[in-house]
Amino acid sequence: TGEPGFFGSKLAFTAKGAGTSAIWAMDFDGKNAYKISNNSSQNILPSWSPSGGKIAYTSFMRNNPDLYVAPAGGGRPAQLSVQRGMNTGAAWSPDGKQIALTLSKDGNPEIYVINATDGSIVRRITNDKAIDTSPAWSPDGSQLAFVSDRNGGPQIFVVSASGGGARQVSFNGSYNTTPTWSPRPGKHIIAYTTRDNGVYDIVTLDLDAKSTVRITQNEGSNEEPAFSPNGRAIAFARAGQGVFIANADGSGKAVKVWSGSTTGIDWGPAPAP
Repeated sequence: TGEPGFFGSKLAFTAKGAGTSAIWAMDFDGKNAYKISNNSSQNILPSWSPSGGKIAYTSFMRNNPDLYVAPAGGGRPAQLSVQRGMNTGAAWSPDGKQIALTLSKDGNPEIYVINATDGSIVRRITNDKAIDTSPAWSPDGSQLAFVSDRNGGPQIFVVSASGGGARQVSFNGSYNTTPTWSPRPGKHIIAYTTRDNGVYDIVTLDLDAKSTVRITQNEGSNEEPAFSPNGRAIAFARAGQGVFIANADGSGKAVKVWSGSTTGIDWGPAPAP
């Protein structure tokens, strides 16, 4: 195909237990799983750095949802963002120098960009009375997708990574969350979680063609998609069952690679040749 595969890449996810949740990582096929977080608190929303050497995640270990960064192989995490209130939904910029996340330090959840080294605020992206969460960088770093209920129920919006006016891009139904961008060159595709008839499913949206493809249907409740490094597959969590992988074009049947109660899937980069 002339493009790299995703063999050798890894998945990170949140495994839910009795009153706790932990960050885990494993090979994309479910082998060699190991724990990233080592506390008895709630640890959620892992995010791989572009190099694959670090994982950012939110932890309540100090009784506030603060952002930490840990070595991708496991080890002691370092606090990065400890603003009052939420420090959640981290997403690394493609160059690894910045992180977009949700902060509620001013009383309302908004999207900010912080320095990935020291956690200092670089700029505020959104400024709306609604709830803005779940930022995701486009592959070229020029745009951010995020979730907002500013027009009613939660929908997917896209905004310049430098800030400014945001435009709504999802219109199927009244509940759409957790966007993530396809890394395929020349494409502008977002996968996200959609809810219809009380069930959550994964769909993709081609922003240029304005067409959607359903990745899951009539197979449980599916959330939190993450594209493979080449954009040809999507990993996601199926409620009460585990982590699954499906073809990003909607063909074929999803395959389970991990059993258990999971959320917050993120697919790491392809390993260096």
